[in-house]
Amino acid sequence: MKIQNRMQSLAEFNSADDSTLFNQTVIAHVLDCSTATMERDRWSGGGIPYIKINRLVRYRKADVLEWLGQFRAQKSTSFQGGVA
Repeated sequence: MKIQNRMQSLAEFNSADDSTLFNQTVIAHVLDCSTATMERDRWSGGGIPYIKINRLVRYRKADVLEWLGQFRAQKSTSFQGGVA
C-alpha cells in the first residue's frame, strides 16, 4: 500500500456520509490490512457485513464503524491475570 493512496482513502472515508458505499481497497486502507484479508473474511463468513451488487462488493461506512465499535481498546498487551 502506498502511503499517499492510504491517506486519500482515509480522507475519503472520514468525510463521507454514513450511508456511503466503499470498495474493498478503501476499507482495507482504513483497516490497514490487505484486500486478500478482506476476501478471506468474506469467504469465511466473518468480518464486516458487505453488500454484493452483481459482481461488485461494497461496504457501507456505518457497517464498518459499527463493526470496529465491537472491539475494545486495550491499555496493555501484558498479561494481567493469575496463572496462565
